[in-house]
Amino acid sequence: MLPHRAAHASRMTSDPAHGVRSSSVTCHYKRAGAAAPIEVLERFRVLAGKRSAGRVLDVGAFRIPDLLEHRHVCYLALVAAAPDVRDAHPDLPMDVVDADLTALPFPDHSFDVVVSRFCLCSTPDPQRAGHEFSRVLRPVGQLVFLEHTRAPGVVGQAQDQAQEILRGARRCRINIEVLAVLQRAGFVVRRADWYWPPTYVRAPLVQGVATHPEPQYERELSWLRNPIRNTGEPLWPGR
Repeated sequence: MLPHRAAHASRMTSDPAHGVRSSSVTCHYKRAGAAAPIEVLERFRVLAGKRSAGRVLDVGAFRIPDLLEHRHVCYLALVAAAPDVRDAHPDLPMDVVDADLTALPFPDHSFDVVVSRFCLCSTPDPQRAGHEFSRVLRPVGQLVFLEHTRAPGVVGQAQDQAQEILRGARRCRINIEVLAVLQRAGFVVRRADWYWPPTYVRAPLVQGVATHPEPQYERELSWLRNPIRNTGEPLWPGR
């Protein structure tokens, strides 16, 4: 908490004319009767609390105890938060922002930390959302994430088949490869902890920390993302 700073909470709504709207799809791990294991939620709460400082963008908060970990935060922006979390009044400056994850209404490099909980599955374009997280995060900032993800092997294939059956339904996507999405958005995944539910009916969970790459590696990473020269010749002849 920040006892020496006046607390306030305000609402910000993005202009729908620019295609920015809140998603009505909710991750199945946030629904009653299908909650994520409490030990996973508690581990993530502690991880997010240790990493959060300065200006924090919290996306997808759905439990009031999650806000209590923001002790070293000077400003908090909530996006896609649950109604009871939106109405909470933690002792710090806070804005509740009504915006789509694919078009966040914040300037570039405006947050020290981005916290994301079960969000990529619920947006129509998870890759664009990942790029938005990268855009608003400062060069030395951290993304702290908790998502369900596509499993490798046979389980992942079963998730793909189930997603085809659910295509068009108002449900979150169950086969997003979260780490790949973050890497394509320009992040380097520094930590990834997996949790496998006791039944194959549930998608595995992954939580961790990602950052921007160090400046000295930017050129090397750009070559890896685009291994063809302007002439169309491969960078590695004979391959």
